[in-house]
Amino acid sequence: MERINSEKISSEDVGILDDNAEWLGVPKGYLMECAGYTFANEIIKRYNLEKKSKVLIFCGTGNNGGDGFVIARHLSSFQVGSRVLLLGPSSKIRSEEAKLNWNIISTSLTHMIETSILKDSTDVVNLGILLDNERTSYKLIIDGLLGTGIKGKIREPLATAIEFINEARTHQNLPVVSIDVPSGMDPDTGEVPDKAVKADLVITFHRNKIGMKENTEYISKIIVKSIGIPYEAQLFIGRGDFRRALKYRETDFHKGQFGRMLVIGGSKNYSGAPAYSSLVGIQFGLDLVITYTPQVIADVLRSYSPNMIVRAQKGDWLNMEAFEEIAWLVDWANAILIGPGLGEQPETEELLINLLKKFKKDAKSFVLDADALKLVRNHFDILKGQSCILTPHEGEFKIMTDIELPSYEKIKARGEKIFETAQKLDLTLLVKGPYDYLTNGHVLKLNRTGCPEMSIGGTGDVLAGLCTAFIATENEPFTSACAAAFLNGYLGEFCKKKIGSRFTALDMIHNLNEAISKLQ
Repeated sequence: MERINSEKISSEDVGILDDNAEWLGVPKGYLMECAGYTFANEIIKRYNLEKKSKVLIFCGTGNNGGDGFVIARHLSSFQVGSRVLLLGPSSKIRSEEAKLNWNIISTSLTHMIETSILKDSTDVVNLGILLDNERTSYKLIIDGLLGTGIKGKIREPLATAIEFINEARTHQNLPVVSIDVPSGMDPDTGEVPDKAVKADLVITFHRNKIGMKENTEYISKIIVKSIGIPYEAQLFIGRGDFRRALKYRETDFHKGQFGRMLVIGGSKNYSGAPAYSSLVGIQFGLDLVITYTPQVIADVLRSYSPNMIVRAQKGDWLNMEAFEEIAWLVDWANAILIGPGLGEQPETEELLINLLKKFKKDAKSFVLDADALKLVRNHFDILKGQSCILTPHEGEFKIMTDIELPSYEKIKARGEKIFETAQKLDLTLLVKGPYDYLTNGHVLKLNRTGCPEMSIGGTGDVLAGLCTAFIATENEPFTSACAAAFLNGYLGEFCKKKIGSRFTALDMIHNLNEAISKLQ
């Protein structure tokens, strides 16, 4: 599957992989340890650091600074001394991993490592005066001030420290090596919003970042080093994918700004399916969820919850008589789900096709599930390239495409067929099973959360509702599908542990917010 992965990566995706690795059982402290070790080894070889050589390490209070602490520790094992300058009080060190390594170097390794805390810009200026006679003894400067997420003007004393590093590089000919990214640069764009370190070398981790290029004003050379993020963190969906998609209301939000979801489904034979999906949107915390259904089951849906808003068309099945009213609701909605309990009547198929044409014209994002997947099998020309998620299980996938999939554990063979189908249709596929396979024709991921006890009625409707809820809160379809599949499976595991093996789809819905809190 490597062929479908970009050579470069965004800083957000690296954070997701870190989180996914931890979900797989690899502590973030291990990754920090690997980062510091590979960095130290590289600079020892590249700059011929020998016993009694000395380096100057500038560290911020984030994880880049934590990497710097680990680098100092590994350099000391080669009897290479360092002076570690912490920009800001130690109480502000953000992660437990960084705090642990600061405590080690500042209290136990004081023979080879000298530590200083620079609280303001005056301390940085005074440092320059103190080091005037020492600079020739340093072989290089390591920049671990800032990582990703740079926005706006850089605060003090970091701004003065960046100027100090650049001045030492220019006037004292001290090589500068940055940890992962030159401090002050946005690694996703290569832009410098205020000021940045000018690095002779950047040792970046896992993969190069999409905005960083060699032979520029701020970067002369880039080296990429592995820090032990397993391939499974990239292939299998984890907590990082979920957290990426979980949004929160802004302080000035008002009703209607945090997701408007429309569920179209139900028939005289099925009332529970659209109810489950709608209840998911309500429990997820969306501002408004409207369910459109045939009149025959409308009152049944209303009885599920006073929060249910139900619009109905007379009769037992949805048909073109409902088109005008549904079209108005489509304009209102941020995300639409069609299919739960819909039925396979010819008149319902006609309605579906006309709605798909409207979605295409209006560039709406939507999810097709259950009966809608069977009705659309002869209409892929309308569906192709739309902003949508299709959520078939293996049987529905065969009905849709006439493709027999290899068994779920044959990852390469099954993945290739699903990937090629998504690529051909130019949309997002979520193929449900013991392993969920998800792809948008560019990236393939698998989800392994869940349990056999989820093979009951309604869990697919919960999943479809989650996909739609994540889209409604302004996520792209593939991001939404990944987060929804992970959360749906986790909900099953959560209910099994809390309730026992005999739980229902409603149990999953009722425990949604507690499960989300656990994941956070």
